Amino acid sequence: MRSRTHLELYRAFTDFISGEVKRDRHKANRRMLNVFLWCFIFPAIAVTGLYLLTALRVLPISARAYMDWTLLLFPIVYSVYVLSSEVLVQIPRAFSRGGVVTMLDESFKQAEWRESVTLAMSRSVSSEPADWNWMAQNFRTDLRRLRERNAYLTVLAGAVLFLLLQGIDLLTGTEARVTWVRSPMGWVESSSTDLSQFVVLALFLIMFYLSGSQLHQTLARYLDCAELLALDRSNRERSE
Repeated sequence: MRSRTHLELYRAFTDFISGEVKRDRHKANRRMLNVFLWCFIFPAIAVTGLYLLTALRVLPISARAYMDWTLLLFPIVYSVYVLSSEVLVQIPRAFSRGGVVTMLDESFKQAEWRESVTLAMSRSVSSEPADWNWMAQNFRTDLRRLRERNAYLTVLAGAVLFLLLQGIDLLTGTEARVTWVRSPMGWVESSSTDLSQFVVLALFLIMFYLSGSQLHQTLARYLDCAELLALDRSNRERSE
């Protein structure tokens, strides 16, 4: 049987990671669907139903005053449910056992995840320790380039968005409201429009960069599994 080349093994390795990421993404998509239903669809249905009931005189016209509360009811209920089921239930445990013990429990859960992924990875990609070291090093290089690309795209997006905002102001002829702010250097001219644009730009760039960083952290977990698998295979060869 012909042994597979490094590129063939690396292709199988990346295909395995793609399958795992897609599986996790399906779970995240289901959660996003719940958010969309509870925060947009259900409130829209409730407000529409309330409006129709008041239009048909089933409910008094004064009931329309509660439309704002009806619109906020479903998102608040869903937020309280998620907060209580995922965050608040952990607070008494953290106080009773201590923050260090809680952190160690989380580390143990991560170790269980790495073990399960490592076993699945070893069954999906069968290779020698030298091949695993090569794949891990290659994937580490790709992750480093991904992080550099994320920083480059963040700077590029900031420059493009800034030019777009300035171009929109020039085309629309929007006049900035100028105010004078007292500073240690004296009175300084300040534009509220420019300040709001910089705030929007900063928030956008922060979200953009954090989104790319989250992807990098997700893929880095699989790099840890590959390194653990290479170490385990090397130790087994030495013991034999």
